[in-house]
Amino acid sequence: MKHLLAICSSALIALSACFSGSSSTKVETAEITSDGYQYTIQDVRNLQDFLLTRPTEEDLTGKPYDMNGDDRWDVFDLCLMKREVLKDMNIESDNDTLVVYFSRTGNTEKIAEYLIELTDADSYVIEAAVPYTDDDIKYQDDNCRANKEQNDKTVRPEIADPISSIDSYDTIFLGYPIWWGQEPRIIDTFLESYDFSEKTVIPFCTSGSSGIGTSEENISELVTIGNQLEGRRFPASATKDDVKAWYDTLPLNKGNEDMKLKISVNGTELTATLADSTAAKELAEKLKSEPVTLTLNEYGGFEKVGKLPWSLTKTDESIVTEAGDIMLYQGNQMTIFYNSNSWSYTKLGHIDNITGEELAKLFGEGNITVTLSY
Repeated sequence: MKHLLAICSSALIALSACFSGSSSTKVETAEITSDGYQYTIQDVRNLQDFLLTRPTEEDLTGKPYDMNGDDRWDVFDLCLMKREVLKDMNIESDNDTLVVYFSRTGNTEKIAEYLIELTDADSYVIEAAVPYTDDDIKYQDDNCRANKEQNDKTVRPEIADPISSIDSYDTIFLGYPIWWGQEPRIIDTFLESYDFSEKTVIPFCTSGSSGIGTSEENISELVTIGNQLEGRRFPASATKDDVKAWYDTLPLNKGNEDMKLKISVNGTELTATLADSTAAKELAEKLKSEPVTLTLNEYGGFEKVGKLPWSLTKTDESIVTEAGDIMLYQGNQMTIFYNSNSWSYTKLGHIDNITGEELAKLFGEGNITVTLSY
């Protein structure tokens, strides 16, 4: 297996450089079919040599190497061939973490790729057997495919090339875009296809403004999950640092359990996970000495904001907030959001395990008094 992986890895590196301008070769494939053909390591070598214009060990006439049916042999065919060989050999990864994601426009894919880099996890891309077109996701059209699917909770779009098993994985990150406030129905297809009763599942999503809460509830109610951790919504503009800051707060990572801010409001005790920012660390240090009580004023129908007794280091960036976010504003004001807003803030943290509706009800109308401790 290691020899096969080495062949494919070296092929990808070499071919990426050699074929940066034109990475494929047109072949006559009209009468060639891969039905019933079992690919071997030798086929991988053959295709690699062919793409690198090196002599091949055998005549390739009639070989079914056009894996994706585009009438040419290219690097993508080599990758698909490698996957077929591994599948036939029944090789399972020794990695215990898997990042699974569905991405139509590329936003969720970007977040997933950051996670894969940070965790060195295996990955699986959910692709629809009938791909979604641009017209399929025109939400302003009531009759578009996405709208029809999202309006019917029983719809289960077919997945192309489902992963054979998730048994070897303990932790699964599950990523998706938010469609009409929920997970796409193809995510439900995936969830109902496997046993998650002994898995740790961590959702993550991308959206323009909608939160992750409804989709998390849907997922938890759809199938039995051993341990579903609180997920996170990311905007399209999210960076690798944003993803890392979230990942570092997860209880998967030992040493972060104590990074919790305690918030007392209207007789209710809340906890918040601190962000990986200088301001958040400074806030924690201040609160180690003694708790602080603040008056937070209602503003805009989406936040409560009040002045801190000290200034913290600003590292402002343009952010689309979500319910539960705690932000530093102008260096000396703390804002807790129960709805969404877009502005320049410094991240302080995020309140755990509560929806925007629950926060709004807890806060009520008008000003509130909160006590912060650490």
